This record gives sequence, C-alpha cells and structure tokens, in this order.
Amino acid sequence: MDDFKDIYGQDLAIEILKSAISKEHISPAYLFSGPEGVGRKKTAKVFINSILNKNFDKESTKRKIENNNHPDLLWIEPSYIVQGKSISKSQARAENLSMKSPPQIRLNQIKEIIEFLGKRPFASERSIVIIEDIERINESASNALLKTLEETSTGLFILITQRPEKLLSTIRSRCQIIPFVRLKDNQVNKIVQKLEVAQESDGIPSDRIRELVDFSYGSPGRYLMNLQHWLAIPSTLRQKLEIKSTNQIELLKLAKELTDELNIEQQLWFIDFQQNTVWRKEQNSTMVQKLEELRKQLLNYVQPRLAWEITLLEMTLNN
Repeated sequence: MDDFKDIYGQDLAIEILKSAISKEHISPAYLFSGPEGVGRKKTAKVFINSILNKNFDKESTKRKIENNNHPDLLWIEPSYIVQGKSISKSQARAENLSMKSPPQIRLNQIKEIIEFLGKRPFASERSIVIIEDIERINESASNALLKTLEETSTGLFILITQRPEKLLSTIRSRCQIIPFVRLKDNQVNKIVQKLEVAQESDGIPSDRIRELVDFSYGSPGRYLMNLQHWLAIPSTLRQKLEIKSTNQIELLKLAKELTDELNIEQQLWFIDFQQNTVWRKEQNSTMVQKLEELRKQLLNYVQPRLAWEITLLEMTLNN
C-alpha cells in the first residue's frame, strides 16, 4: 500500500481504501467522486493493484494495470460511434479524430461488462470493472448498469465521476462513496513543477495563465488539461477570442470558425472556461446562463454552428 504515498491531498479517500484492504472487506461497488485531475484514476489503479497482486509478481501486475491489459480488469470510458464502430475517447484523442458530438457510455459497453463478468477471473479472486466519466452514461445504458449492479456477485465496480448528481439515485445508493477534494495551491504547484510542464505555457499572456490556473479548481490534472486545450486552439482563433467584437457579421464568422476548428469536446471546454472567466471578472449571471444554454444545446445535438451564432449574438445584445 506504499503506492498511496504518491497521491496528494486525498487523505480521507486513501484512509477508507486502506482500511478496506487491510480488513479484506471490499465493497462490491465504489463511486470515486470529485473534481477531475485530483488523482481519482491514479488512486483506482493503486487500489486495484493492492487487490490483484496478492498471489502473483507485483511488478508484472502493476505493469499490466498501467497498460490496461490485465485479464481480470475491464476499463470502460465514454465512446463515439464512427462508421458503426465504437471508438473510445482516448483512442479518438490519440488518433486526432475530430468529433462533432460528445462521447457517451453506451448500451453496447454495458453488454461488454456483462459478458466480461460472466467469465471466471483468470488470475485473481474477482473481476474488476472501472467506468470512467460515468456521468456520461445514456439512459438505456444506465438502466442496464443498474440491473448489473443488482445482480453481480463476484465483480468489483469502480465508477469515476465529477458529477454524481447526474447518476440515478439507485446507482449511487449501491456504491460506497469515496470522496475526492480539491488540492491546496501549494500541493498543486508542487505537482505541476514535478511534471515539468511550465515551459509549455511560454508565450501565453500572464493574465491568461492566471485564468487557466483559477479554472483548475485545485486540480493539477485539470490545469494540464486546461493548458493543453488552450494551446490546441489555433493561434489565429485565439487572437479573435481575445477581442470582443460587437459586429454581427464578425460574430457569425467567429461561430463558423469555432465549429470548424474545434471538435465538440474543445467547444464544451471553452464554454466552461468562458463561464468561469465571465463570472470571475464580471459576475454576470445572464452571460453565464446563456453559455449554459449553449452547452445544453450542444449536448442535445443541436446544430453547433447555429447554436453558437444565436448565443454570440444574444450575448452581444445583452452586454
């Protein structure tokens, strides 16, 4: 359990998990709930490593978990449908695929879980299923997951979320909650320096860096994600975003450029970022609400360019 020492600022979560391991009282389902980028996935890997490595070579088990190829571990994440095939979020990112709709946990993935749990564990006492970003589960998959949680006897579920309120209350009630919290500023700085990413921020204005840090909410992982998202925006588009135009023609052009240049995940991130910035600088609830309506439209598959056009024009009229 020494590997827990590399996880910062999550004393309560670690205490609960260490106690479960030492007492050999593992719950059938856990909900790792808290902000993105504060160590939820890292903690899950340490936890399951402590469970799976009892009878086999510890380094080999740890390596298999890191590479996601342990025979008794199934890691599920939101997916896209591309030409009839399911593509995971990380695979789409690795292949630089541009998606126009957000990823989901889908019914076919729950069926994959059911099939996985139907087989005897290969190298350990139990099969383990980790579902990342479980709040992105769609309705049919959610109902199927609930039934699976009710019926499983040998499997261990770890559901990872930053929006537990989005889940069915019946799913939450079947999980032991493991709370993750925002880190303190000195802890965030310590981790960021350790990861040596400061050089990536070269060329970004200092006030923008402060906004990215503020938008990280005490999460070093979220800061890295924020930095990567901002750097992924083409420089010409970044310059236009810095300038608040009130010209309607320019705003319509900006809406087109936003939807042409940014995939749906980048657009959703930028909406979140703008909400945080607008509220911090102006405490303008009307603008924040307009952006929230835009987010809901994109998540409900409204034509993105049209949604951006209407939002940008309305925000200018109300400013």
